[in-house]
Order: sequence, then structure tokens, then C-alpha cells
Amino acid sequence: MFCSACGANNESTARFCHACGTPMSVAVAAVVPPGPDLGTMRTSNPVLPALAPTGKSPVLAAVLSALIVGVGQFYNGDAKKGAIMLGGAIVFGLVSAGLLWFAIAVWSAVDAYQVAKGNGRMW
Repeated sequence: MFCSACGANNESTARFCHACGTPMSVAVAAVVPPGPDLGTMRTSNPVLPALAPTGKSPVLAAVLSALIVGVGQFYNGDAKKGAIMLGGAIVFGLVSAGLLWFAIAVWSAVDAYQVAKGNGRMW
């Protein structure tokens, strides 16, 4: 705390200024900016999952992804996930003679259905 009479820096527990003897009740305390308002702070993870698409048919999203991998994700508005699934299905399908393509197609259809229904997470 700083003394209002002489400006000397005193300990926060001092009752009198060590330099001039002025009572510290008259002294001006150092201004500390207020901290954040904890009552209005978010308590959840800052990386929140995106909201489910509104007005999208879960069955149509699943059928589209079953026909062409990733198209159901594009239909749901999740282009990044759709592109990754489509690219992965092509690359891994070529490497595995189609076995991994089938696995990614099933995953894509189930994911598109869940996201359109509101139970899945968009990227």
C-alpha cells in the first residue's frame, strides 16, 4: 500500500506509514483490477460440438452416404467430414481391394444418420 501523504510503499498489513507515520487508514491502496466474473463464465469445454442440421432427413442422409460415401455428410452441411470420408474410402478401398471401402461406407451411412437425427457430432 502507498501512503497518501508521502507516497512511500508500505506492507499491506501496516497500520502506519513507516516513512512519515501517517495512519494507513488514510493511505490509498494499490488499485487492483477486478477479476473475471465467475458467475457468467462458461463452464463447459470451449470446443463445443456443432449443432445438428435442422430440417434434414436422417434416412435420406444415410441412403446418400450408403450410395456414395460422404454424400450424406455433404447433405448435412458437414463438407469437411464428407470429403475426408470420401477420400479415405477411395484410398483405402484401392489398397484393400474394396474391404475398407465397405467399412467406411457403413460408418459414413451410420454417421450421416446420427448427425441428421441430432445424436452425432459435426466437424
